[in-house]
Amino acid sequence: MLVCQPVEIWLDNVTVSLPEEDAPAWVPGTTYALGTRVVRDHRIFESMIADNIDVDPATVDQSKVSAKWLFVEYTNAYKAFDGVLDNPTLSDDSFTISVTVEQSFDMLFLFGVRATLVEVQFLNAAGQPVGHYEQSLGGRIVSGWWKWFTQTPSPRKNVAVFSGVPVAARRAEITLKGSDLRLGEIFLGQSFYIGEAQAQTSGRTATASGYQVNDFGRTIWTKRPTRREVTYVVAADRWAFEAIEPRMGDLAGTLVVTVGSLRIPSTIQFGILGTLEWAEDSPDDYLFSFSIKGVS
Repeated sequence: MLVCQPVEIWLDNVTVSLPEEDAPAWVPGTTYALGTRVVRDHRIFESMIADNIDVDPATVDQSKVSAKWLFVEYTNAYKAFDGVLDNPTLSDDSFTISVTVEQSFDMLFLFGVRATLVEVQFLNAAGQPVGHYEQSLGGRIVSGWWKWFTQTPSPRKNVAVFSGVPVAARRAEITLKGSDLRLGEIFLGQSFYIGEAQAQTSGRTATASGYQVNDFGRTIWTKRPTRREVTYVVAADRWAFEAIEPRMGDLAGTLVVTVGSLRIPSTIQFGILGTLEWAEDSPDDYLFSFSIKGVS
């Protein structure tokens, strides 16, 4: 199986064909009233004071109670980069996202995606095309009435995986086609092999929903999102494990993608990598396990 560590994406190097109309752009020298919302660096901020002037929202420390601007969320066009699957980028029609990075990457994942077709073109640092891929995510694409009546829709998928990305690729141009589109998260990663996933690998759905008692002693039901958690059991050679263990340790607690099998979508998980546990199974092999907590 594979573990993919993320390649850093700077929003300054991302363009989206969707307009950013969530709120007006922040303008230096403008006085903002309490509760006014603005867009700065593809993020939405809300003024927490009256007569808010010449305070750049992007420089405000969000950990302070006295913060003059409160970060609300990413704009719709850039929600696919906020690390939260439940805040997807939405569009009624086809749209394109272009992502340029400095590092090489060999895998591209689209999570929480709803579209009929995804097209991806990879380009090198000079802007020259180095690969073009298409992937159907279900539904049907028709070009005439005959296909409309005779073509059977295929089952829908909400994860699109593009592996074997050309080593020269430094830009990915991703186009989602169809209607009522959504995209939860884009992940570019560098994969490394960690061994063979075993049959003991298992998953579960966890939820933080439950009853709570408020300050007045009243019991209320609070509904929260659910998440998928997967525990992988993996076998690896001793020499391989000695290289795997420190690398997995460095990635613990960070967002990664794990791939048990490219042919089995349920083994592909986007989430926070947990602690590695192992036992020396034999003089030549290690049997180890780890969990990944999926991001809602």
